[in-house]
Amino acid sequence: MTGEARTREERIQWAIDVEEIKAVLAKYCHGIDKQDEETFLSIWAEDADYVLPRGEGHGIDGVRALVRKVWEQVPRCHHHITNAVIEVDGDTAAAKTDVFYFRLTDDGVAQLLSGGYELEFVRRDGEWKTRRMEFSPFVSTSPVFAGNPA
Repeated sequence: MTGEARTREERIQWAIDVEEIKAVLAKYCHGIDKQDEETFLSIWAEDADYVLPRGEGHGIDGVRALVRKVWEQVPRCHHHITNAVIEVDGDTAAAKTDVFYFRLTDDGVAQLLSGGYELEFVRRDGEWKTRRMEFSPFVSTSPVFAGNPA
């Protein structure tokens, strides 16, 4: 629901929807950071689009292929999604978030990166799923790790 909810029941449902979507975002972080493919794939709609600077995945098989590429190129990472602004409209929702994450690349470079996600969600069979997730970087790398490859 966009805007102000009118009834008590609508306000309660809005709060439930927002919390369930936040749980989807948390599962994304846990799944990608722990290389837990089952958890990671559980958040995606069958017709999902996953858009990163390193490539795009379309549908569950495309999302799986892209995250496996990420895990190969970035064997260790730790994501923190913050500042989620979530708009719910019935069985669809949209969100904008910030993200910062630590990563160790396959060649041993430690980095702190930041950016944002634009997301679309759909409720299917009573569960919120990610329909689209697109990452846009704010800063390429942090100077905190300059000259410190490990």
